[in-house]
Amino acid sequence: MLRAFHRWPGLAALVLVTLLALTGAALSVFPATERLGAPQAAAGLSVADLAARIRAAYPGVEQIRRAPSGRITAYWFDGGAPGAAVIDPATGRGVGSADPNPAERWLTTLHRSLFLGDAGRIVMAAGAAAMLLLSATGAFLVARRAGGWRRWFAPLRGPLAGRVHVELARIAVLGLALSSATALWMTASTFDLLPGNGGADILPAEVSGQTGAALAAMPLLAETPVSALRELTFPYPGDATDVFTLKTGRGSGYLDQGTGATLAWAEAGLRDRLDETVFMLHTGQGAAAVGLALGLMALAVPAMAASGVAIWLSGRRGRARIAANAAPA
Repeated sequence: MLRAFHRWPGLAALVLVTLLALTGAALSVFPATERLGAPQAAAGLSVADLAARIRAAYPGVEQIRRAPSGRITAYWFDGGAPGAAVIDPATGRGVGSADPNPAERWLTTLHRSLFLGDAGRIVMAAGAAAMLLLSATGAFLVARRAGGWRRWFAPLRGPLAGRVHVELARIAVLGLALSSATALWMTASTFDLLPGNGGADILPAEVSGQTGAALAAMPLLAETPVSALRELTFPYPGDATDVFTLKTGRGSGYLDQGTGATLAWAEAGLRDRLDETVFMLHTGQGAAAVGLALGLMALAVPAMAASGVAIWLSGRRGRARIAANAAPA
């Protein structure tokens, strides 16, 4: 029965699972290249210092974002024209284009939804569920063939296709299970199928109505290291009622642009932290080495698919064939 639960979903989802694995393996390279190519902030640099440097270079700065790789991007308006660039935190000036990599964007859309929107997301989630089922049933079958969980890496005997299938499976199964489980979590989060965040967004009740506070005089910005930054949004120019909005890995808050005081702060909820961890594990964003390892494990899927089909065909050819056979009834 266990073998049937492994065989038939594998054959049914063969193309979809292989596509997921190959696109996922290709995408695993981008976080590492982004991490190597992005200028990194010096240890101890505060958000206040970074924002001051960027504002000095681009007075119309509207937003600063920091990616999990450490890449810092600034967005601004200059004479009514929008601008954006990857920033060198040491100088606050742009050193590269902020435009997304077209190859990465194309692969991400294919991997996530097959270019079919929500319907495609559901199809790819079904592929991830099939991969999770194959990983679970495959692990039990490997343990059975090896003679128990303690003999997981015991030497194997038998036909080449079977040995290749099992050797690859017992190396890659943990990574494939992790990738598929995190994919299902992200899909469920996208469709709001998981419990709520729990981190309330507390809007400021009132502001000072003043403007012009120095960034260095804002305690929250001065105390927050750049390594914790997710996003800093500046007040709209000329609007004394607008505020600074700061988002970090710890939570988010609002700062008065006239006094620099923290008007409101909300700690990140458990769901926020879980979502961020799951995203990191699945994409490798913020953990490039993990992403590359999972990408290498994903490359085992096409070989396992081919060897699995070979095992199935060999089994069919090996069946006894009786001429004019009849059912027992």
